[in-house]
Amino acid sequence: MKEQKFKFIITREDYETFRGGSWPDYESFTKGIKADNPEIQKEIDEFTSMMIEDGVKFPINTKTACQSKWTWSTIYLNQLSTASCHRVNPIPFEIDEFDNFHNIPKKLNDRKLMLKGEWPTGGCEYCKNIEDVGGFSDRMHNLEIPNLTPPELEESQTLDEISVTPRIVEIFAQNTCNFSCTYCNSNLSSKIENENKKFGDFSVNGVEIPITDVPQAADEYFNKFLKWLDNNITVLRRLHLLGGETLIQHKLLKSVLETIERNPNPDLELCIFSNMNAPDKAWDLYMPWIKNLAKQNYIKRFDLTASIDCWGDEAEYARYGLDLKKFEERFAWAADEDPEWLKLNVNQTITCLTMRTMPDLIDKVSQYSKKRHIGHYFQFYGGPQMFQHPKTYAYEFWKKDFENIFKAMPRKTEEQREAIPRMTGMQKYLQSFKNYDRDSIKKLKILLDELDRRRKTNWRNVFPYLDI
Repeated sequence: MKEQKFKFIITREDYETFRGGSWPDYESFTKGIKADNPEIQKEIDEFTSMMIEDGVKFPINTKTACQSKWTWSTIYLNQLSTASCHRVNPIPFEIDEFDNFHNIPKKLNDRKLMLKGEWPTGGCEYCKNIEDVGGFSDRMHNLEIPNLTPPELEESQTLDEISVTPRIVEIFAQNTCNFSCTYCNSNLSSKIENENKKFGDFSVNGVEIPITDVPQAADEYFNKFLKWLDNNITVLRRLHLLGGETLIQHKLLKSVLETIERNPNPDLELCIFSNMNAPDKAWDLYMPWIKNLAKQNYIKRFDLTASIDCWGDEAEYARYGLDLKKFEERFAWAADEDPEWLKLNVNQTITCLTMRTMPDLIDKVSQYSKKRHIGHYFQFYGGPQMFQHPKTYAYEFWKKDFENIFKAMPRKTEEQREAIPRMTGMQKYLQSFKNYDRDSIKKLKILLDELDRRRKTNWRNVFPYLDI
């Protein structure tokens, strides 16, 4: 049965690419019908083994199919909601259906649409917009990642399974955080929550900074997640922990690491997003603990994803609370660790404030990638204050910045070059915005002026070019 399962999720495209002249057709191959000639069957078996070693690719290949829709669930415990990835809009779900968060009606319907080659709404426009202008989207990138196919699809004979088990679970747990980033909100930052309560609701000309409270049910959802994880962690391939700042969310992190100790999963990649500025006491507790889990093969590896958006004074303004010196010390430590247990990444949110010194960030990452590949992932801002998106300014405003970004991007290895198509897609998308959005520029200034008032900063000194 296992051999048959792997045969079926070898795609038709891969099979036809390698198929010899005397091999059975694809339908016969997936049914397990063997070739009459033993030598021909040996060729087929060798091909099957090779494909398994390379990793099993997601088998659904309609023009809109996204592996994340079947494999990925993001859960916002503080907001009592879930999404099929962090790009799309969260959907509320009830506590009594927690165990079915991966298969709520919206997600099932989105999968049905993708099986028909249609685009879902509610956030999938992020990738659609990039693809419509000829760019390389996250959807296209994710289709190439092997070994994330849900078990139900591995065993299916029709590829129309829509109620499946997730392979990737991403958790935004509590909002405990030591930063108050310009593009963040109180749902994800306790520092912003406290700041908002101190200064009160802000509403000027369409710019809103509201006071929000964490729902009372959040603790119940949190406990439900821990119970679900204890029962299901062995089927996961990736577990992402975010915040807030993960390394100061002690109940979450201790509970997850203890769950792994009880339920080792050698196929699990544990990923923590961190601003790399947690107190020394927390850093010194969790890094050795996680390293020990990896060395004992309790997990496959640890992904440390450093959240940073640009470099220099601009970075410390955009991610208010950031100490770049401490960030770099810890980044250098991680870059020097054994890549067998620790994979190092950078995750960047691109806003009007973070575009211009992105080349400086790329140069800094390149400096520490002499011994290893460091993944660099980036995305446009996609929150409620869309005036922070670079499209607020005409593409012409950023044209020289894109030239500097592409000039800075390393090209020595295939892994390094893989980021270029994604950035090209983002560039092509921005090229469709030929005019300045004056109303959004005014809103951006209103927001930054209010943040300056609260934080005693001065955005015009740091970003004089935005003051048009």
